[in-house]
Amino acid sequence: MTAPDRQFERFAWALRLSPLLVAIILAALWVAGAPSPIPDLRLSAPRVARPGTTIGIRAWQVDEDGEGYTVIVAPAVTVELRNAAGMTLAKTELAKSLVQGREGQLQIPEGLDEVLSLVALAEIDGGTVSVERSLYVRESIESRLPKGRAVNAFQVYELGPIRLSGSRDEATVIDPRVEEGACVPGLRCWLLVWVGDAEGVVRLRPLAGVRVESGAAPSSNGFVRFPLVVAGSEGRVDVEALDAGGAVIAAREVRLPVVPGGILARASADDGRTRVEWEQLGGPRPVLVDVFQGRRWTNAFSLAPDDPYLPSLGPGVWRVQVRSDLFSDNTAGASYLVVADPDGPGRARQAADAVLTEAARAGLDPLAVAIIEGALSEARVEDLLRALFAVPSFDAVSIGPGLSARIGVDETLEREQELRSWLAAAAILLIGLMVSMVLLRIELLAQARARQLLEHLGDEVPPARQAASSGRGLWAFVLLVFVLMAVLALSKRWF
Repeated sequence: MTAPDRQFERFAWALRLSPLLVAIILAALWVAGAPSPIPDLRLSAPRVARPGTTIGIRAWQVDEDGEGYTVIVAPAVTVELRNAAGMTLAKTELAKSLVQGREGQLQIPEGLDEVLSLVALAEIDGGTVSVERSLYVRESIESRLPKGRAVNAFQVYELGPIRLSGSRDEATVIDPRVEEGACVPGLRCWLLVWVGDAEGVVRLRPLAGVRVESGAAPSSNGFVRFPLVVAGSEGRVDVEALDAGGAVIAAREVRLPVVPGGILARASADDGRTRVEWEQLGGPRPVLVDVFQGRRWTNAFSLAPDDPYLPSLGPGVWRVQVRSDLFSDNTAGASYLVVADPDGPGRARQAADAVLTEAARAGLDPLAVAIIEGALSEARVEDLLRALFAVPSFDAVSIGPGLSARIGVDETLEREQELRSWLAAAAILLIGLMVSMVLLRIELLAQARARQLLEHLGDEVPPARQAASSGRGLWAFVLLVFVLMAVLALSKRWF
């Protein structure tokens, strides 16, 4: 055996084991990319807060049951407020919700003006799982929680122009508003019409998809209320102002705001407590209740139909938002509650000021301006409050799906897996290059020996050109196979 033969014999074992080695690398890469067993604990809380106030907090765990279906679990959760040094400034234990997960509120200490951390801690499967997010605490900071509902153009509140009859006064007011902020098909809602100083009768005439329970009613201190039910996905009515003889003075078409499958909510003060009433298709069930002041989320509760009371919220204008579960922001019902400030100007003025605060977004409300100017001193306060908060409550404040404990972990695992994929691809390509070089060397030596043998036999006549041997170029084919295996290692679909 010649020296080259002995040399190649030493590489024979590597050539035979190279496919097995590649298979081991790919198997190890696949196992390393398996999903992490870290529980999916989620935390929903505001991003901004003011010192000396409370923030609403919800936490839950997304898990799977024995059949592989997604379920919501409520492990015991503690939420801590920490500063940049890791010191705990405030702490709360979340209570079990009547619907899903855990809920509660955290008191922000006075005198803070910095970026803090909210940390939710839970003991799950014998280990501690945590979720952390930033909380910006400033005295003058405002929330940027998004508002809006996913409805089509035929379900949005829209007012048509006022149509006057003959030479009627152009200052005629017909301003219809849905008290609950939106109508839900199949449930009764109330249309409140502000007619200004005009006295007379207002008639409601259905145009499409609306069942009116009362066709005409006299105005009282500038307001008229109508109960109605939307029967389809779109509702339109015509509001007509009549004179003493029943003739139409002015009319206006309104497209009612419609939220299919939503909840209608109403909040009121009752003996120092807040009473929340809600209607939903299929009958009343326990609901989640989130309380906002302005656009700042301050409290998180859950209520049952047999005990629909919240603790006293204190003086101010409060938005109460009701939803059936953690993931139904779009169908939430909204209502406003005004608790009089003993040193304030009164509930109507408090409400008007709160509505005008939103003027930059929604435009000036003529009713709020009239209240501030003192033009509606004889109107009932309850009618004013219903009308002021009818239109703004159509928008639902979105709280979001919550921050998951797996987000940072998944991102880290993805980066680590990508690095492993590149290392595996490089190793496979290196093995392929080594095997291909050996095969190429064997092919070149075989060709050289063939020429030497022909020269030794004295064959001076050049042989006829033959077709390429099936063994030629084997090294290139093997290299191509290893390149394909390296590309497979980089595939995120499989690894």
